[in-house]
Amino acid sequence: MTALPGSLDVTTLVVDLPEGTTLADMLPALDPSGVWLLRGEGLIGLGTAAHVRTRGAERFAELAEWHEQHLAPLAQESQLPEELTGIPGAGPVALTSITYSSTSAADSHLILPELILGSFEGTAWITAVVRASALDETFEAEDDDAAMRRRVHGVLAKHSLQLKDRRLSLLAPGTEATASRSGGTAATSLIQGTHSEQHYLRAVRAGVQAIGHRRLEKLVLARDVVVAADAPLATGPVLAALAADYTECWTYLAGDVLGATPEMLVKIRGQELSARVLAGTVDGSTGLQRARAMLLEDPKQRDEHRLAAQSLLDQLAPVAQHLRAQDPPAVLQLPNVFHLSTDVTGRLTARTPALLVAERAHPTAAICGTPTATAAELISTLEGLDRGAFSGPVGWIDASGNADFGIALRGGILEEQGTQIRLFAGCGIVAGSDPEEELAETWAKMRPMLGALGVRQP
Repeated sequence: MTALPGSLDVTTLVVDLPEGTTLADMLPALDPSGVWLLRGEGLIGLGTAAHVRTRGAERFAELAEWHEQHLAPLAQESQLPEELTGIPGAGPVALTSITYSSTSAADSHLILPELILGSFEGTAWITAVVRASALDETFEAEDDDAAMRRRVHGVLAKHSLQLKDRRLSLLAPGTEATASRSGGTAATSLIQGTHSEQHYLRAVRAGVQAIGHRRLEKLVLARDVVVAADAPLATGPVLAALAADYTECWTYLAGDVLGATPEMLVKIRGQELSARVLAGTVDGSTGLQRARAMLLEDPKQRDEHRLAAQSLLDQLAPVAQHLRAQDPPAVLQLPNVFHLSTDVTGRLTARTPALLVAERAHPTAAICGTPTATAAELISTLEGLDRGAFSGPVGWIDASGNADFGIALRGGILEEQGTQIRLFAGCGIVAGSDPEEELAETWAKMRPMLGALGVRQP
């Protein structure tokens, strides 16, 4: 855990983005510390005002405690412009990624950026978060408005941005702030991950056998590959490519994990919650009509999806009421795959901290299996991986407790000072699963990241 480094001064301003530009369009020229975007809107974090790292079984509780002690008070202390009243994510926001397993050797993160760019339904804003001890002493001789303007413009310039007459824009290429990002894209190559494809095929066969012996109903098995680069990867352009190609997914970055997930673990707005469950997959090369038939009429696909949706309902029941699940499920079409999709809605029964609601929801059968304890034990035996942040909760939480927690899928984890990224993909194994088909599905699920990194799929 990390204490807050001194008192914070928070300033939020409504701004205008360049005409015809979304936040996603600005990503290639930025070096983000956190990202959460859907259809070009959402949040981009730049720099770091505070960064909390934790591990172990109490990781959700420790992050929730930090939020309560340090971030929540800012909701009272930082005044929002009238135009932003009631907009979730406006003002100080922390980006978070939490490991899939409590036994992971990787950190879980909560990051409070020093500059946040936000956009929601056409309204854009910036929030600057500065330590009071870092403020220029000359501010004392200025009035509050002049000091605020100087401070905000200084933070913006640090991150290659400027604000003129409310218009937010990138600094001109070639200035000192942008020079370090003007280099070319790093050359990349694909290498084997922790295990071979044959290892994955054997794991799937063993999983199907365990299901046949009625040890469990469903098991999710993941594998990894590594993309190596000849220089540190620039995350801004990678995230911009994901946001452009996968507009119906949440493009994310928090800690060392990034990607574009189609699955919402839980969204919290006050006492209201919602989620989107995905399970059951067909390759995107299949036509829509055939994919619909394969997903909706195949008992294997429907059973896999039913288990995932029911597991989320069961896990949220102790903290939520009026839970409703879409029935029948819909077919979600993405550029790389089709999924069966179920939307879930409900209302929290008590003022449960958002991070503890996420803990209650995690892990669902969509990323682990059914029953959960049996599946988790078998995963640790068959996968032979430390998933780290892959398939864990990822998203943001604001000072008022509103939050988006997606599941960190269709992504990878940066390693070796950013010169390589480990990509993960997993498949739901049920009775009748074919190992070769599941292996092919993992490649389909890695397609978004491989494409964004400029790597040809084998």
